[in-house]
Amino acid sequence: MREEKVVMYESPEAASIQTVTGWVAADGRFWGNDEHMARYCGSTHRICKNNPDHPIHRTNGWCDVCHDESRAAKFAAMPRRIWGGEPITDFDGDSYFFDEEDLRDHILNHEIDLADLKLVFCTPNYPSEIDPSDHFMDDLPEDGEINDDQLLAAFDLVNEMIRKSPPLSWSPGAEAVDLPQSFIDMIKHEREEAA
Repeated sequence: MREEKVVMYESPEAASIQTVTGWVAADGRFWGNDEHMARYCGSTHRICKNNPDHPIHRTNGWCDVCHDESRAAKFAAMPRRIWGGEPITDFDGDSYFFDEEDLRDHILNHEIDLADLKLVFCTPNYPSEIDPSDHFMDDLPEDGEINDDQLLAAFDLVNEMIRKSPPLSWSPGAEAVDLPQSFIDMIKHEREEAA
């Protein structure tokens, strides 16, 4: 058995004064050689790393111009198809439209220019089936199984109903919407009549 070396509290071996050099943030935190973290913690704003001509932005945020350019490029690269009345949504918004009247009212009430409209088809969010072993995981012994046939039959019945369920909600999809010419003509006609 090795003997433990004894170092007394008062001994010069226990501690010594050292001079340390490193980066310190404006709030006094020492970051050693990590200049980036010291500057990140000590600053409120920064220059855009992609384009210094863009306006400054919050250190812990994103450049709004770069974000807008990135979103526009993503929308432009999406495959497109003509809308046939399916659920659609704003590309960067939270407005959902489930029929022609919803979209028409939105465009007219908010005086939206059709050229500025960026819409995408929605994808449905269906309820997930329930696995009884996952649901009762905390109640079962390790590597345990559910052996109650009635309980398993009840889960089978619930899962059958879940499979037949309509969507619970909708999410933005990856396909851009082209409005049919008849819809565009209707909007133009209604605007001309209102003028």
